Amino acid sequence: MSKHKIRHKKTCLNCGAFVETHYCPKCGQENSESRQSFHHLFTHFVFDFIHYDSSFWRTVKYLFLSPGKLSIEYMNGKRKSYVNPFTLYIFISFITFFIPSVLPDASKSNKNIEVEAEVAEAMNLKDSLIATDPQGKLTAEKIDTKYKALPKEKQFLSPDGIMYKTGLAIVESSKDKQKNKEAVEFLIHNMPKVLFVYMPIFAFWLWLFHNKRKRIYFDSGIFTLHFFSVVLLSITICNIFSCLFDWIGAEWATGLLWTFMVFYITFYFFRGCRRFYDDNRIISNLKSGILVLINSFMIILITTLYAILGIYMVYVYHH
Repeated sequence: MSKHKIRHKKTCLNCGAFVETHYCPKCGQENSESRQSFHHLFTHFVFDFIHYDSSFWRTVKYLFLSPGKLSIEYMNGKRKSYVNPFTLYIFISFITFFIPSVLPDASKSNKNIEVEAEVAEAMNLKDSLIATDPQGKLTAEKIDTKYKALPKEKQFLSPDGIMYKTGLAIVESSKDKQKNKEAVEFLIHNMPKVLFVYMPIFAFWLWLFHNKRKRIYFDSGIFTLHFFSVVLLSITICNIFSCLFDWIGAEWATGLLWTFMVFYITFYFFRGCRRFYDDNRIISNLKSGILVLINSFMIILITTLYAILGIYMVYVYHH
């Protein structure tokens, strides 16, 4: 049963019919208050979208395990059984955009621990020298006197000293890494936009290569929506597991995961095209190979432009 606050009035707000129960017998709208909190609207949307009685889980199953089949089912008219391709893409795009912003930054946490350890080691250097003196001949005053008597280039903490210069280089390097990290984050956050902008071009290449007389552009658009949904969902899964691997100190697994994702997406595209467009295996693989090269170049080009824009915006912000 719905958890919405039910209106006391028995007139449907949508069609004006008399409502005896929670739902209008004429149009089916729930007789609830129209003003709801954003949290309530969002949770209601997610609940309705992934409810076990809905078509969401069936859609995800075919989307991942049967390349091209979901598009075929949709084009054959079985649209009620699955989530609308455009709705699915928008929902997954939102998740892909939202997830990186809530995942903890393990690298930053580990870096803070390292910096704190280095600072503590530097602060205790003098005490360590005194403690390790077996005959007790060294004193703090003598160490200070000898330290100040050294040339400036040999005084670690002086502006001309080794430690000072090294520390300054580390700080500058950290700033550069931070800027690069922000640029990468800008690129990740805008990846759904990159794919959304490129989607019509991607569908055009599919339509052009796969018998445009037999298949209209709309058909290739449906396949593109499903394929890009798989790409975004795969990126989201990789982001989540990459964060987990960073926390447990298994960064090496992150590279393997992303490599597997690239191979999976490539296989998915080849298999999906052959099934959806129903071409000969050799011809289909040849077309798909050419399309991979063309689209890879185009996406890299657009992504590079976004990266340049991201770096420019980051440096403008810091200056």
